[in-house]
Amino acid sequence: MVQVKIEVKDQAVTVALQALARAAGDVRPALRGIGEYLRESTQRRILAGGPGPDGSPWPALSPAYLLTKQGPGMLRESGQLMETIVWQLVGDTGVAVGSNKVYAAIQQLGGKTRPHRIVAVNKKALFWPGAAHPVGAVNHPGSKIPARPYLGVSQADRTVLLLKIRAYLLAAAGKAPS
Repeated sequence: MVQVKIEVKDQAVTVALQALARAAGDVRPALRGIGEYLRESTQRRILAGGPGPDGSPWPALSPAYLLTKQGPGMLRESGQLMETIVWQLVGDTGVAVGSNKVYAAIQQLGGKTRPHRIVAVNKKALFWPGAAHPVGAVNHPGSKIPARPYLGVSQADRTVLLLKIRAYLLAAAGKAPS
């Protein structure tokens, strides 16, 4: 399994979490809320077809891929990537968000797939532009996959996270959020 680590080091969020740790002693409840929010935000990003967390639009699907694509939207051919977005606590001070799908990293970072052999299923012809093949098996040269960052914290996410941390901080101080 490929593991990709992307750290978000936002000073305002870090300062807010440190204040919460001083006030409450245990930031895990806040981290659980942050993890769940980021999971949902990532799934919304995939459903919307982007943009990436930095606001950049995702590259369009290639014309060749569009000829064979069956599922709706980008990063949603089977729906498995979106369905496998999960979060987990990392020790007592962090939260990780990601997917266990093998192809999750190449979708996030981009890259080239290895050449591989494709076998026709259900007697369907194998096809990609420039090469129509009869039923059977063919060698595929590999595909260049552009990066479509779906993991990360957008400016809107940052605002929500700061509000969530503030609410936890006020609760830890015994005050209701205003």
